[in-house]
Amino acid sequence: MRKTSEATLLFLFVCLLFSCNATYKKEDERINKVNSWFSQQNHYAQINRDSVLHYALMIEKAAINLPIEYQAMAVMGKARFYVGKKVKLSAKLYEQSLTMLANSQADSLIGRAYNGLGVCYIKTSDFSNALQNYFKALRIFEKINDSKGVGGVLANIGEVYQLKSDLPTAKRYILRSMEVNKASNNIVSYLNAAQTLANIYGMNNQFDSAFAIDKIGIIAADSLNSSHIKSTFYNNMGNCYMYSNRPDSAFYYFNKCLLLDSANNNLNFMVDNYLTLGGLALQQKQLLQAKDFFQKTIILSDSINENQAKYQAWQQLAIIYRQENNLINAITAKDSATTVKDRIINENSENKIAELQELYETEKKEQTIALQQSKLSTQQILLAGSAVSLALILFSGWLMYRRYTLKKEKEMQESLLQQREKATFDILQAEEKERRRIAAELHDGVGQVMVAAWMNLQVLETQMSAFDLPQQQLLAKATLMVGEGCKEVREVSHSMMPNALLSKGLISAIRNFTQQIDSKVIDINLHTEGLDEPIDEVVESILYRVIQESVNNTIRHANANQLDISLHKNPEGISLLIEDNGKGFDTSFLMDTNRKLGGLGLQNIKSRIAFLKGSVHWDSSPGNGTVVSIYIPIKK
Repeated sequence: MRKTSEATLLFLFVCLLFSCNATYKKEDERINKVNSWFSQQNHYAQINRDSVLHYALMIEKAAINLPIEYQAMAVMGKARFYVGKKVKLSAKLYEQSLTMLANSQADSLIGRAYNGLGVCYIKTSDFSNALQNYFKALRIFEKINDSKGVGGVLANIGEVYQLKSDLPTAKRYILRSMEVNKASNNIVSYLNAAQTLANIYGMNNQFDSAFAIDKIGIIAADSLNSSHIKSTFYNNMGNCYMYSNRPDSAFYYFNKCLLLDSANNNLNFMVDNYLTLGGLALQQKQLLQAKDFFQKTIILSDSINENQAKYQAWQQLAIIYRQENNLINAITAKDSATTVKDRIINENSENKIAELQELYETEKKEQTIALQQSKLSTQQILLAGSAVSLALILFSGWLMYRRYTLKKEKEMQESLLQQREKATFDILQAEEKERRRIAAELHDGVGQVMVAAWMNLQVLETQMSAFDLPQQQLLAKATLMVGEGCKEVREVSHSMMPNALLSKGLISAIRNFTQQIDSKVIDINLHTEGLDEPIDEVVESILYRVIQESVNNTIRHANANQLDISLHKNPEGISLLIEDNGKGFDTSFLMDTNRKLGGLGLQNIKSRIAFLKGSVHWDSSPGNGTVVSIYIPIKK
């Protein structure tokens, strides 16, 4: 019957495997597409933000039934798209992606999300939170050895310190970024970091160093055929010449930058260049040329709805017209600037309203997605349950029987363990009782008889003047031997069961034991803590025997002259540390679980501590002394 059930179960699983094979293939195809679109999304991040949103929406549609990591890719794409003008919405989306990836192992995506949050905080000049998120991303990229991510984040951190005017720190991180990017042959990121370094030198009035980097960057950009990167180096050179009061060279490089931006159809950069050239011409009293640049700024700003640059251009035109005593045009320009400023304020308000609406829609969509996923999960569970229900019915009887068998085996093992523990406890108790009995008989029986004999010999010794000299010597020798025997019986009795352990507790017994050892043989230091209250008699007895055995081992084998004993007790357990400065020994044989410990004493220590559910560890090596560490948990 059992073989038939197993064969049926195997047949059902094989059928289920073949039925799901087509589904798995379709899912693999979607995953490959999503990964490809995510790569495209990253590629267009600095080129065309509309393309970023396009691929993000494609990923969102394809990843509905895929694992959460692929759905997070779409959310991160939308966050990257909105970072330009809707920073709060972008930050919300990055935080949403981090929530989605909370239980994921996709460290690369998590690092990108933290890096994106850092960019959002830079946009709002919140440098503290920007650095916090950048450093989180840096730790993740370093952990997974993502050199491209490390190089990018280091450059971002350098940019933050540059904005904070902490130029030495900014320079340090930018140089690290360049070093990482160079090692990983990431030339584009290397050049971006180099352009930031040139800016830092320019801000520090180290124009020669800035020019040197810019010229190398231009050559490298030509080798990559990247006019976009080349334009950034030209722009930096123009700024350096402008701030070093060399307007002719500044005009030259800003115009070269303008030509490249025009060829790349980078209208935003063109607006910025026209505005800068206008300001530069105005400084040089070239009013006609300045008016031309500012008018071009206004015309181009209208085409891309860039009102901030347009507002500044109208303001500068009003200044020029006033200098020309053209009051009508000056008033017109001033009114135009005021109109643009009002438009900026209205647009900011409208953008905030739109952003709030999109934030609300994002949260609402998030809830809808969660509900859809819940419904889909329910449907998948029902489908899977239908497929394996028959197998579960056939399997359940055997499983219940197996569970019953395991339960009985467990109960039997627990019972055997309890019996073993009780037997060990009984043996220890019997051993302690036998020790006490023998100690009492030695002390009260043999000991008393020998003491009486010794006293009689001592009395006889006072009367031995009548004896011959050999007889006197023999009697003196016998008296001495009987005295030594009394002392030996007392020491053996005390060693087997010290009176201090019975009457005053563990600490007094240990102290009495150690004080009996001549300090010329070995100097023993005892330190105790937390043992004011009495502990279990069995624990006391075992600890005393372990300390006694360890001290004897040290005296016999270690050739030590210093021994430290530390005994501490806290609510969790008791710690014992015994350390000597002797010759030590090789502990490698202790690691071999199939090999018995070297001596009977070590075996006794290990077995006694194991009975108390404790642990013992010997730490030693030839010439370095020995440390015995023991920990015994306190039963709750």
